[in-house]
Amino acid sequence: MDVGEENPWPVGTSKGWAHLGATVRDRVAHELRDRILTGQLTAGMRIDLDELARDFGTSRTPVREACLTLMHEGLVRMAPRSGVTVLGVTARDTLDNFALMAVLSGVAASWAADRISEEQLTRVRELKDEIVRAAAGDGDIAKANWLFHREINKASRSERLMAVIGQTGRIIPPTFFDVIPEQIPCSLSEHDELVEALSNHDAERARQVTERHFASAGQLLSRHLLGSKERRAGA
Repeated sequence: MDVGEENPWPVGTSKGWAHLGATVRDRVAHELRDRILTGQLTAGMRIDLDELARDFGTSRTPVREACLTLMHEGLVRMAPRSGVTVLGVTARDTLDNFALMAVLSGVAASWAADRISEEQLTRVRELKDEIVRAAAGDGDIAKANWLFHREINKASRSERLMAVIGQTGRIIPPTFFDVIPEQIPCSLSEHDELVEALSNHDAERARQVTERHFASAGQLLSRHLLGSKERRAGA
């Protein structure tokens, strides 16, 4: 398997198909990370290990290991007596996270524009069409989007870059389109622009479109988190 093949990112992975072959620890970490990044779990909330273990039909051990993973990512705090507490993410954190992905994915798109093969370009076009069909209700849009961006990342022909994107991609919530459905029309038009840039081998335009793609998504999710915080404060 190529470096980054399993998760060279993009906007994460959709539920169900994302967990094929994953351990229980990975599945729990994936679900908790998504809830935190989308604001379902906010700063100060406690995570009940026993309740989570029951939900996943497992013992406390993989659940605790999952929380340790999230602790190292700075998303939760673990203490002997207070248990697991969510640290959460702020709107500023979200903008920063998407900015990092914008830069990395922009580089990948730029290199892909110079290095992409005709076979890969055909596949990228096919995947773009799959996203359109999924957006119309015929398929999993998160999965189609992931495959689209993965193919572009692979076309950069840089295993090192794909590995960094895969690691950084954990900060992008897998269920982004569920939380921010209004991003879908923008994504579709930007995908058209990106494929055109790749077809023309226009590296600079491919980079610019990709960076804008991530920046706009980050702004939407940031506003969503701010709105959720204000609604909780007013409740």
